Amino acid sequence: MKKVTIDRRRFIKITSLSSGGLVIGFMLNGFPALASAPEECEFFQPNAYLKIDKKGKVTVYVAKQESGQGVDTALPMIVAEELEVDFKDVKAAIAPYGTLSEGAHDTGGSQSVLDMYSKLRNAGAVAKTMIIAAAATVWNIKPSSCAADNGEVVNTVTMQRINYGELVCEAAKLPVPKEVTLKSPKDFKLIGKSEKRSGLKDILTGKTKYSLDLKTTGMLYAVAARCPVLGGSLLSVDDAAAKKVPGVLKVISYKGTGAPMHVRSGVAVIATNTWAAIKGKELLNITWDEGKKNADSTEQLFKTFEEKAKQKPQFEVWNKGDVSSVNGKDEISASYAQPFLAHAAIEPVNFTASIKGDSCELWGGLQIPDWAVNTISAACGIKKENIKLNLALMGGSFGRRIHFDFAIECVKIAQQINKPVQLLWERTDDTMFSPYRPANYHQLKAVTDENGNLVSWQHHVLGTPIAYMTEGPESKSAPEMEGADRSFSYNIPHIRNGYTPVDFNINRGWLRSVDICVNTFPIESFMDEIAQKLNKDPLAFRLSLLENRPDFKTGDKPGSLTQSPARIAGVLKLAAHKIGWAETRKPNHYIGLATHSFIFAKAYAAHAIEIELLAPKKFRITRVVAAIDCGLVINPDGLLNQMEGGLAFALSQALKGEITVKNSRVLQDGYFGYEILQYDEMPPVSVHIVESSEEPGGVGEVGLSTVAPALCNALAAAGYRPRSLPISNEGFSWI
Repeated sequence: MKKVTIDRRRFIKITSLSSGGLVIGFMLNGFPALASAPEECEFFQPNAYLKIDKKGKVTVYVAKQESGQGVDTALPMIVAEELEVDFKDVKAAIAPYGTLSEGAHDTGGSQSVLDMYSKLRNAGAVAKTMIIAAAATVWNIKPSSCAADNGEVVNTVTMQRINYGELVCEAAKLPVPKEVTLKSPKDFKLIGKSEKRSGLKDILTGKTKYSLDLKTTGMLYAVAARCPVLGGSLLSVDDAAAKKVPGVLKVISYKGTGAPMHVRSGVAVIATNTWAAIKGKELLNITWDEGKKNADSTEQLFKTFEEKAKQKPQFEVWNKGDVSSVNGKDEISASYAQPFLAHAAIEPVNFTASIKGDSCELWGGLQIPDWAVNTISAACGIKKENIKLNLALMGGSFGRRIHFDFAIECVKIAQQINKPVQLLWERTDDTMFSPYRPANYHQLKAVTDENGNLVSWQHHVLGTPIAYMTEGPESKSAPEMEGADRSFSYNIPHIRNGYTPVDFNINRGWLRSVDICVNTFPIESFMDEIAQKLNKDPLAFRLSLLENRPDFKTGDKPGSLTQSPARIAGVLKLAAHKIGWAETRKPNHYIGLATHSFIFAKAYAAHAIEIELLAPKKFRITRVVAAIDCGLVINPDGLLNQMEGGLAFALSQALKGEITVKNSRVLQDGYFGYEILQYDEMPPVSVHIVESSEEPGGVGEVGLSTVAPALCNALAAAGYRPRSLPISNEGFSWI
């Protein structure tokens, strides 16, 4: 058994999160535990993450923001495992904002399970230890003569049993233990077993409440018209016609903001219902001052990329060996391009705010709530301590709600109204004005020796950096290079990788699998091109550069992440095996492979995609095989959902996804202009999980990055190599 020391100073002071009095407890941010329990108790809440009521039912407070990725199931499973309770007796609830240390609610980068695994095991073990101690007190025996079993404590001498619910008041009187014993993973009963998503029936039947479902007394509704050019301002507005719409109460304007979270200048229509606000907005006559940065276009941007790609990178990101020493041998080069991309989240962006005097109450879904609260405080002139945030369930995000431009807007509107107001972004608004994944361009060059060995690799990444938006164009922050920096996994003697930023006047931000998607497509496509040029099997060629390479650190500082080429090779071989890479293929059937590591999330993935070529550049995806190694899997069903959903997301981007800009205006205007994969376009997929005893890693973003290159490599095997996304722009079609 593993001993874990619990420092009392790490635990948070607990007050009741619902009705009832104060209870003894701890939380994980440095507040002292309370000294005593109330005489009358309704539940036992030993820490911020869980409580047990008198019926033995357990509530797990989920710190990470649920947006469809299943953390409201996986995280409670961790608690239930250590607590030794039946999972049907466990329900999840959003951990109220302010009950945890700053940063605890942050959700992104596939970090939720990775970050919470140990914390929740400790939380469950402490609660179980205190419950057992309470039973020992009741029976007047030593705790060592007691055992936890399925929500009950068993007297191992007499075999008498007591339900946890009967012990909550006695447990609340006990001191928090300084040490707890964690279960050995070999004794896990729940972790590793599939559990259906919590509340799935309510989600499917429409009973689940999202932030858009919020209703509060006296609430009004708002929609907004925004300046079509980022950084522009309002000159004038004629709102006479809008005010004649029944239900419209008021029309107000607000100024935009700059870094760290860009908000466009806007005009908001306030009404008694959303429909009236929308109709009023349509009747506004607005004149905007577009400023001087109103001529940017994606057509010119990619021409700029091509010109700058001929020059040296502005930033040298990683050098290994001496690239110049191998000049003059066989050289292979290629360029790849990817467009701006939108999140296309399912739930329309929305937020609710109420201003009373110098106090502000907020309702909505936010992935990084502390950053949002701090920025709202600064941008809107409200003291942080006067802001109350109520977090809400999100109907999809994909990184969209890391950004909180909509929340700042809502507060700016609410400051001009003495009632709560709910701001809705229509689908068109979200497509045209959201932060986008940066457009990017890649110039790659490789050199092989006379024996067909890859000896030199150069990768010049050109992009529109996110840091320019959050920090300003003077930013010196590291560019988006993960996977192309020192985490690059292939063993090549000489490497030179660099980055050149190009500014552009639309908002950019984090979108699911940010850097990995950007860089895996060119790297894995180019690997295939090199193998083809050398007449080598693409699988064997990759494995020759991965196998027998030991793990290595990706930085020189303490805590630098460790790359595992062996685990990358493992998922690649698994995907190839499951799709029948070595088997004879049907006529006109072709297979493409791609692999990558998401070491930030301690996970590795590969895809193998088979296509049937129906005509030149016309194809059908006949099957997809995904392989993933993410350490110990908490909930296999949730992992499958993430991998399958990631495939749909990534195929949408590879086949169709594109945001285009003219005169600094986005041309797409919703799902009709920015298409996502339809049900009948989804190919058959099988997901294969590498069994592992490593601690759990993240899965939310891992299943995306290898989809596009695997598809493009299959098309290349058929004789047609796409080098830019979406492939529809290169004349490809599919059924």
